[in-house]
Amino acid sequence: MKTKNASLPLLILVVLSTIASGAIILSADDTTNEEILIDNDGIDESNILQPIKTVATIIGIDSWDGTTVLLLDQDECDIGEGYPCDLYLMIGQETTITDSNGNQLTIEDLTEGTRIEANYGPMTTRSLPPQSAAVSIVVLDENVQTAPQPVKTIATILGTEIWSENTVLLLDLDDSDIGEGYPCDIYLITGQATTITDSNGNEFTIEDLTEGTRIEAYYGPMVTASLPPQSGTLKIVVLTE
Repeated sequence: MKTKNASLPLLILVVLSTIASGAIILSADDTTNEEILIDNDGIDESNILQPIKTVATIIGIDSWDGTTVLLLDQDECDIGEGYPCDLYLMIGQETTITDSNGNQLTIEDLTEGTRIEANYGPMTTRSLPPQSAAVSIVVLDENVQTAPQPVKTIATILGTEIWSENTVLLLDLDDSDIGEGYPCDIYLITGQATTITDSNGNEFTIEDLTEGTRIEAYYGPMVTASLPPQSGTLKIVVLTE
């Protein structure tokens, strides 16, 4: 196990560990990159700020100021050129580690090459790669079905609205047509946990998401059964021509 030369700011560790200690873990049936319909009451901010679920391979293990950190290669995205991993995931005292049958494991069971399902955050740093605190880790067997992953889509922003202090994007999806009489294909609700960058990883703000902007969005996979559907947004990448 290597020791990182640069110390991780103590404030980040405290904030992320605090968030991890209070999070609730959800489970779902096997569905990959598909939307999951929920009721028509919409998605409020409490739904947006649930832990993020990912399936990944451990490609390294580090130690930052005595905290074990996993370097992850996530299934749903590619590691950027020149970066050591997709995500730094910090393991704290509140992090639960089990196998797919619920049997308790230890940090020693997490080795390079191990396949895991991790619940983390939802707070992440805006560094590249991002850093977050692990809420729970499930070591996957080869025959275990993985949890649903966020839906990836390419779209054009048709407009924005404010719902209960959250900015909502009205999207025209490339792979579908807007139904007659509807304002958009989908409403994507942004929140504090939504990351916004360009394709080079440069940080953007919600103010950069204007009408006509082309984006790659990761959302859900839970969506409402309303028309148009609504979903929480995990990540937005602003596309440049």
